[in-house]
Formats: sequence, C-alpha cells, structure tokens
Amino acid sequence: MDKYKTKMTINKWFSYISLEKLSETSRQVIGQFNRYSKKLTFKKVLKLFLYAINDETDSLR
Repeated sequence: MDKYKTKMTINKWFSYISLEKLSETSRQVIGQFNRYSKKLTFKKVLKLFLYAINDETDSLR
C-alpha cells in the first residue's frame, strides 16, 4: 500500500470519529491529555494508532 492510499484511508476512518459527540467526561480527559502534551495531541495519537492498525505494525517503538 502506498503512502497516499494509507493517508486517505486514515483520514476516512478519522472522519467517522466525532470527538464533539463524546460525553463531557471524555472531552475533559482529552482536554487534560492535550494540556499535558503540547505537540502530541489526542488527534495525532489516534491517527498514529489507526496507522499502526492499518499497517499491522508489531510495535510503535
């Protein structure tokens, strides 16, 4: 799978996830995560996990 198809697939999967429709508690936890780590946001971590699933990666190290 080439990098463009992978990027399109991850963006399509991510488009189905609506972070605004989560419960208030979940949004607060995500907000605390984003406050703790300035550059690695929750959305970036979620995309990283989706990439690992798509690529069938054994480890994220």
